[in-house]
Amino acid sequence: MKKNLVFFALILMALVSCSKLQSNEKKFLKGMQSEDYEESSQAFNDFCEWMENDSETMTHDFNLMREKMGLKVVSSGDGIVRCYSWETTGSDSLHIYANITQWKLGDNFAAFSGPIDQLLAGRKTRIKNYHFVAHNIDSIIDVTLGQNKVYLILQSYINKYGMRRAFVSAGTIIGIKLSLLPSFFDGTDIAGNNEFRDNGDVPIDKLFKWDEKTGRLYAYQTDDENNLIPGKYTVYQLGNDRFTRLPDEE
Repeated sequence: MKKNLVFFALILMALVSCSKLQSNEKKFLKGMQSEDYEESSQAFNDFCEWMENDSETMTHDFNLMREKMGLKVVSSGDGIVRCYSWETTGSDSLHIYANITQWKLGDNFAAFSGPIDQLLAGRKTRIKNYHFVAHNIDSIIDVTLGQNKVYLILQSYINKYGMRRAFVSAGTIIGIKLSLLPSFFDGTDIAGNNEFRDNGDVPIDKLFKWDEKTGRLYAYQTDDENNLIPGKYTVYQLGNDRFTRLPDEE
């Protein structure tokens, strides 16, 4: 125990610069990927504790998130919104992710971790007016607008009824903050905000498609029973620094 406390103290001392911070995240990641169960569990527990106590120091750099297996981060220096997710295997199946989600809104705070099946059993966030049971950042797409870079944050979560919902938020880095762009999608900050039933095996490329050449974002559609409609998408066209929804094809 003493050794673990010393180790954790040294970790906190390392959070001085962005480069050191990224190095530290990689150390956590390396420990969590260990084939030794105790070492992996300890690294994950240390990460959870570090996140809760020192979340303000999290980097907004998305480089680590783009690793095929590892830490996924969306963060803001002002404490408005953060999401963390750790993928436990190389699979795209949402049900085998161990997720950490943290939201800070005023005095409200919530943080949890654990497999989604446990979260579905009743471990919910403690934030008022939010009913996310498990949340995941599936992917981040870079969109360049002149001199500015916008991040399309593709997300999904499972609600308290066991239904999965997927949507896209848009944000940009201002200083050290991740600031959401509420008017990026026809006056709202989300696109493809549909609820659907699935067994966790629907890959992200079946939910959203981004065509960089045409500047179009395709969001899946569902039928009246909340089932995905194969090959049926709502289309958002990028133009004049925002996305506009195109009329649905008959």
